Amino acid sequence: MMKSKHIYLAILVVAGCASKGPPELKGADYYFDEGGRDFKRHRYVEAVESFQRIVSNFPGHARVAEAQYYLAESYFGMDEFVNAAFEYERLVDTYPSSEWRDDAQYMIGESYFEQSHRAELDQTETYEALSAFRRFIEDNAGSPLIADARARIAEGRARLAKKQYLAGRLYHRQGHLEAARMAYEQLLMAYPTTPWYWDGLAQLADVARAEGKVEEARGHWQEVLQGDCEDDELLANIRKWVAELDVE
Repeated sequence: MMKSKHIYLAILVVAGCASKGPPELKGADYYFDEGGRDFKRHRYVEAVESFQRIVSNFPGHARVAEAQYYLAESYFGMDEFVNAAFEYERLVDTYPSSEWRDDAQYMIGESYFEQSHRAELDQTETYEALSAFRRFIEDNAGSPLIADARARIAEGRARLAKKQYLAGRLYHRQGHLEAARMAYEQLLMAYPTTPWYWDGLAQLADVARAEGKVEEARGHWQEVLQGDCEDDELLANIRKWVAELDVE
């Protein structure tokens, strides 16, 4: 009797499952709506899942490039900048005619820029960001993001200039005047439009003074005083140093 009950229950379960039919298949539009809602709520993990489904399972859908873009944006929103850069690059490579391509190309630069370290550390990501922003400017001459890209390039170059300046200062403090001179001169040649140009020139003058090259030192300091340096503290120090030269 117990065995027959088990058989009867099994039949009921099978019949119940059969009456429900196969699970409803959800299309790309469903996942796009879900992903869009999650993205607006900053629920980026869930958004990634939805947009990834579209990209992986519906490659021929009319909005797949848009899904690819918001997949990258979701990673960017989570501060996962390595993944974001990869997904933006995938959009540019896979959907070069998409309306989302320009924004994605700009955001490649932003993704690398967000990975950049402070000036004392390795600047590989800064170089990558600069390259990305320059490519963006070359490829999108009429984009409203050109000004932003140029501003990022200026920021990145200033960071690289600071790194070069700090290298010179390290040699300078250690008394390695020739190495310090080379570092400062490289700064002046490579980054003449950055604020660190004036700091480097001022320190190059100090190296010259330490080497007994008084007139060279005076010339460099005068150039800073007559230039467009906006660092009031630096200018005040230079005036003091020039006055000390006159006393020596």
